[in-house]
Amino acid sequence: GFFDRKILEGTMLPRSSSLFFLIVVALVASGSAFLLSSPLSHVRSATPSLRASRRAPKFGMRALSASGASDPVTGTKFTEENPDDNKQQSKGGGHAVPGAVEEKISAETQAKRDRIKEHQDSCERPSWGEVAQTILRQKEAFGTLATNSKTKAGFPMASVVGFSTDKQGKPIFCFSTMSAHTVNLLADGRASLCVMEKGFVGAADARVTLMGTVSKVEGGEEEELRKAYMASHAGAYWAQFGDFSMYRMEEIEQVSFVGGFARAGSITPEEYLASSPDPLEAFAAPVMNHMNEDHTDALKDYVRYIVGVEGDIDKVEMRRLDRLGFDIRVTKGNDSGLLRIPFEDEVTQRKDVKTAIVALSQKVGALKAKAEKEDSKVE
Repeated sequence: GFFDRKILEGTMLPRSSSLFFLIVVALVASGSAFLLSSPLSHVRSATPSLRASRRAPKFGMRALSASGASDPVTGTKFTEENPDDNKQQSKGGGHAVPGAVEEKISAETQAKRDRIKEHQDSCERPSWGEVAQTILRQKEAFGTLATNSKTKAGFPMASVVGFSTDKQGKPIFCFSTMSAHTVNLLADGRASLCVMEKGFVGAADARVTLMGTVSKVEGGEEEELRKAYMASHAGAYWAQFGDFSMYRMEEIEQVSFVGGFARAGSITPEEYLASSPDPLEAFAAPVMNHMNEDHTDALKDYVRYIVGVEGDIDKVEMRRLDRLGFDIRVTKGNDSGLLRIPFEDEVTQRKDVKTAIVALSQKVGALKAKAEKEDSKVE
């Protein structure tokens, strides 16, 4: 082949352009790239959801234009437009890739890619604010806190720190006075916290960065927040030591969100604080573990018959579960991408998750029977 099988979370990079590879890597490293959790290339059929009215608002989403280099897996262009400059951090003209070679594909292959893209675009997803709140509320959470160095003026210092949140979703910390980041914060409270979703693997996975002012919590609220922190970090007995105090990001100035391909932008602090974490977050992990350990054949069928992926599937993993559906990481050879499976109806209670998944299995059974009947006619 023409295309080098180096995959950046579902993106195949042209061997002919090292510049293209460097640009994409730089964009991902900066956190501003539109991340590439692309659908896979072989498609049976895809039926768009008819429930577009309940789809999540696209805060600051970058739309894709029709020009520029193309992802050979999905046919999506690598040039962006900025339809909402008020919410878009980067106000440039997009990311054109000079010198990249256009892939020549058949009309049939393009039609398959278009159908799978249409299906994925139609799937309902939680709002960015909901996803950001859900990521911040995870248990035993750690993130990267960047503070302004007191000893090296003008240089940021990044530290991996544990954190929890208060009831609004503002990050809270338990810091020792001896820690370098504590010294920095007492001199200059301006900081940013970058948090990755649980099980983060690479560019297709979500992360959120909160920028604001961190200050020491005084008064009676300190003990309440200390208990909240210890409830989230069960082994943090040291949080009760006299040298440790509670801190909180009191003023959130900016929330940046990266959630996957063509899902990168900013959320206003007001949108973030007004959002709630997903109602399934508390028990999503055991449900996903059960599906991944005992029902991988069912997950493959969802991908084949609901999304429309054809051919052998090497590996599937239920990656995210929320009130509107779930995402499956699909691996075919060297290609890997996240595909969305929407629920027929919104699910907010644990007892209803099984019902929703059974309904999907029944839908797949009907689609499979129809496909087998059509195949028998052809024979």
